[in-house]
Amino acid sequence: MSTASPARSGEWVLGRVGGAPVVVAPTSLLLGLLIAASWYPVVSSVLSPSGTFIVLGTVVGTVLGVAASILAHELAHGLSGTLLGRRPVRYELHLLGGRTSFGPTNAWAPWRDVVTSLAGPATNALIWAGTNRLLDSVVLPVPMWVAVWAISWVNLALAIFNALPGLPLDGGHALASLITQVTGRRRLGEQVAAWGGLLVVAGMAWLWVLRPLVLDGQQPSTFNLILVVMVDWSIGSTCWGVLGLGRGARAAAALDLRDLARPVAAVDTAMPVARVRELLESGTALVLVSQAGQVLGAIDAIDLDTLGLADETAATAGQVCTVVPAAAFSTQLTGQGAAAALKRARGVSRWLVLLEAGRLTGAVPTGAR
Repeated sequence: MSTASPARSGEWVLGRVGGAPVVVAPTSLLLGLLIAASWYPVVSSVLSPSGTFIVLGTVVGTVLGVAASILAHELAHGLSGTLLGRRPVRYELHLLGGRTSFGPTNAWAPWRDVVTSLAGPATNALIWAGTNRLLDSVVLPVPMWVAVWAISWVNLALAIFNALPGLPLDGGHALASLITQVTGRRRLGEQVAAWGGLLVVAGMAWLWVLRPLVLDGQQPSTFNLILVVMVDWSIGSTCWGVLGLGRGARAAAALDLRDLARPVAAVDTAMPVARVRELLESGTALVLVSQAGQVLGAIDAIDLDTLGLADETAATAGQVCTVVPAAAFSTQLTGQGAAAALKRARGVSRWLVLLEAGRLTGAVPTGAR
């Protein structure tokens, strides 16, 4: 089954790829400004005889090239997922790079996550190799050479960093999925990858902050400090939660959504609304309406009462169902992942639909109205 994921308020939609929106979060502008601010002095020192306009153009070109590289990284995740049987529903560029969201699927083995996760870093490695070849084989104008050189090395950095074996990096997801595939223990995979993420946090703090202070006696650059704080906070908080450290995290680690689930039913679009009401009155909490394996929407008792149809035998489920956002589905049923899924769903749906081994297993009320 698959779902659509609309853009959210305040985001800019660049277009759609395979039906999935490509959106830019406002926070991505800050990343662009950080790159521009750190790159401008270098470009200015190299191209100062060419004039301010050329320097600014080179900086802007570099920022756009980096953005295109991040987008290519995310599209590679989406393409590999599509080829393996899981369609992407949303591509996003944000402050710390990008993210690709996938819809639910009927069958998805952990090894497929390994391939999908590593497709992004592999794409950046290919871009690095291609741009290096371009620099070696083609004589470019100096400003263009500077921009391509910078984009090349940024892609190498993206490939290496994202392949590191720690959550929430691609390498961490690949490691967790690989351990799950070999041992059948998803929780073990997540824990190992979370410890890997904490090692990444410690490594970044040492390389860019502590080593300059302790070994070199130098003040870390402002750019490095900002970057380390942003990235380490994101990685550290994710891993901290996965490992269940802290009181709130320990409570989330004990969560099992299956204990809270209520019955769901999947029906065809042609089913009369009167029959849907019978299902809801017999104990079904949520009715999912699908066609050719694709979820078109859902109906619950509140939906039917709000509609107030005079003749429920004349209308069909496909005519009255409401769209279910991708965030209202979760394959993570326990622990911190389940708690995060419930939190995301609360903002968009009254229900969080649970999927286990590709099967609908129930729906949990989110508390939203």
